[in-house]
Amino acid sequence: MRESLAGTARRIASVAQQLVGAQRWVIYSVGQDGNAGQVLWAQEDEQRCAAYFSGYHLDDPLAPHRIAATPKGVACLSQRLASGADPQARYRREFMQPYALSDALEMLLPVDAGMSLGVSLLRDAPHPGYSRAQVQALTDFYVLASQLLALQEREAAPDTGRRARLAQRAPQLTERELDIALAVAGGMPNKLAARHAGMSPSTVKTHLHSIFRKCGIANRAQLARLAA
Repeated sequence: MRESLAGTARRIASVAQQLVGAQRWVIYSVGQDGNAGQVLWAQEDEQRCAAYFSGYHLDDPLAPHRIAATPKGVACLSQRLASGADPQARYRREFMQPYALSDALEMLLPVDAGMSLGVSLLRDAPHPGYSRAQVQALTDFYVLASQLLALQEREAAPDTGRRARLAQRAPQLTERELDIALAVAGGMPNKLAARHAGMSPSTVKTHLHSIFRKCGIANRAQLARLAA
């Protein structure tokens, strides 16, 4: 996964956490079976996370395949549990109560035609469940988050050919250096390139010095010609 996408996904989770007052969050890939796949990034209790993926993820009322048709891709665990169906009661009794999970909000964020990211926003017991207002706030935020990811994908798509050409011309560059080189060659100032790549401007400057040295060039104009 591109570092810029990773940084954006983590920022989305962090903002959503503050928006609804969650204690923890998890970002995961969606598996081919429609359940939560691999944990990508998390601010979560390791023991609870391990227990969840030991098999409880298959019974989760918020499993991706169960909420995919939910309007705007947002669902609330406490609302799903209100029906009291036996598998859901078991999930509450055997997973939520022993591992002090009060409630969860789930977002499914489409990245491209073949990939989605799940974001879990978790409430620890004894904190109360999410209110309807908080669910609505996350639903509104989901629209913005989805648009942000889609915009980022559109901006990244035209760089595929340029990236391949630059990688062929300068095979000594690392993947991170290729990211920075393409951003700067495209006219981004250091601060914007840093925001795009999810790093500090000083780190971008360090990468640029390395790129110039490895490629035997001295300035941005020469880099732009190399990456053209």
